[in-house]
Amino acid sequence: MNCDGEVNFDDFFLLADDFGKTTMVENECASSFTDMNCDGEVNFNDFFQFANNFGNEGNPSISCFDGTLSVTLSQNLQQRTNALVFKKLNNGVNIDTSLPSSGVWPKLQHEAAHFKAAADAGFTSVRVFMPFGASIEETERQIVDALTNNLAIVICMWGRGSWYQSPIESATEQIAARWAELAKYWKKYPKDLVFEILNEPAGIGFKEERRYGEVMQLYNAAVQAIRNEDASRPILIGAPGSNDPEYLDPYVTEEYLTYTFDGNKGFYDDTNTGVAIHFYSPRHEDGFNFAMWTAPLPANEKWNPIVLDKITTASQWRARIGIHIPVITTEWGCWSFPGRSNDEMTEWLSFHMDHFKKHDIGNMWYTGIQNNQRSYAIFDSELGWNQTVLDQLTGINPQILPKTSQIINSEFHQEGPAWRVTTEKIAKEYVYGEHAFSGNSMLKLTVPEGVEGQLYQQTYRADAEYIGAPGRTLLHLIEGQIYRISFTAASEDGKGRVRIRLRDAVDMRVLYDSYEADKEWIHIGDEAETHTILYVHNAQSEMDVRLEFDVGSKEQVLYLDNVVLMRN
Repeated sequence: MNCDGEVNFDDFFLLADDFGKTTMVENECASSFTDMNCDGEVNFNDFFQFANNFGNEGNPSISCFDGTLSVTLSQNLQQRTNALVFKKLNNGVNIDTSLPSSGVWPKLQHEAAHFKAAADAGFTSVRVFMPFGASIEETERQIVDALTNNLAIVICMWGRGSWYQSPIESATEQIAARWAELAKYWKKYPKDLVFEILNEPAGIGFKEERRYGEVMQLYNAAVQAIRNEDASRPILIGAPGSNDPEYLDPYVTEEYLTYTFDGNKGFYDDTNTGVAIHFYSPRHEDGFNFAMWTAPLPANEKWNPIVLDKITTASQWRARIGIHIPVITTEWGCWSFPGRSNDEMTEWLSFHMDHFKKHDIGNMWYTGIQNNQRSYAIFDSELGWNQTVLDQLTGINPQILPKTSQIINSEFHQEGPAWRVTTEKIAKEYVYGEHAFSGNSMLKLTVPEGVEGQLYQQTYRADAEYIGAPGRTLLHLIEGQIYRISFTAASEDGKGRVRIRLRDAVDMRVLYDSYEADKEWIHIGDEAETHTILYVHNAQSEMDVRLEFDVGSKEQVLYLDNVVLMRN
């Protein structure tokens, strides 16, 4: 508490002097730290925390001290004129969707309307993921869509899992070549386009700290390649692990980032480079999993220091370097679901936002849009934004709800819980290549003679992070709305047929049947054709709906692609 680097009897006397006070004394180095658990009072709880740290090095309360500490940490920073785009990243949101030629099963397809929705909600930036081998042209569409809506856009690369098992020299060559290609191709775009070098290296295998030096080689090689092509492109460099702030020091320093540009300038001189961190707190290892599960928010003194430790760790890293380098939390968030207390959400959100501002750390919520059921998502295609969350993030109440599709894995990128069949006798195969009707993949269904069954999508059941929050469902129908169902299909013999049904996913009650409405099957020829159906939902709103393709008891081979369900 007296800043001598050790917790000892000198600190005990300071604690005793403040005992019983209900406000912190304005002494940035001593008495201001005696309220160690941030409950607004110096009492026995602080004494016990002090006792637990007695004899240790450091400060037991530094993680929960806010205002004066943030000022102190920034006082001696070397100020510099950073790229203006970093301010736009102070108010951002992740839009985690797929592209026609690259994606995974739980995601919606990218639509320009997603970015329009983000702009209307008051966000000034969006963040999207680009798998290493994703189409440049398809990702460029996202860049154009963001800039059209006056949004800055962060393109964040997902690396290759093979890098972990390959010689690091091979991996650095690959990531450097790819970023050099992108930097050259997209040099024409303004500085509202930001490159985030690599998302969460632990996710591609680099989990052990003994490999973190190699992770920094990946970052350094990529930045050097970009700077060779474009000396002023805004860049975000993450910490190793899951971009955890505790690994900023010693890894995100010039010890590891040795790239140069514009003569002999380096990382500390680079006003177009900032740092990305991620954290979701409190979580399971903290003993109460509010951020990534359904647990209620505990008492302030239990979770406030955990969140503040993440923020102040980044702030302290910047202070040790002594230069005002932009720090952006490009991922943070929590589960939201009908049973979660709005009061708890507001308290948790406002605490984060207050301290992001105090420590001058930007933030981009994960995630705005992925699908209607996604536990972290705060946008629903039929209901709009979670206003409780939006009140804290932007303070805007958008009045227009764009029309976007609800279907996940609509391009049939990969196997997963998104699409299922009612009988294993119907063979389901994912087909890849240039013959796909849209993107580079489609679904092949082989139906034997006499077998009845359906291909369907509804609220999924999955494991791990996609286990799902209670009360969240995938597909909805809102009373009075007109819905468009469309899909592209062909059959091998030109004599295929299907019928479309919408059901209540709980009791299987039929809400719509294309055969009953039109008195005929939908005929599928041997050439790819897009079929469109309009349905008016005049009944009460249904929040858990099943979309199914009934293939009938007819021997046939069908190919399906690009499925859409959206308000017309």
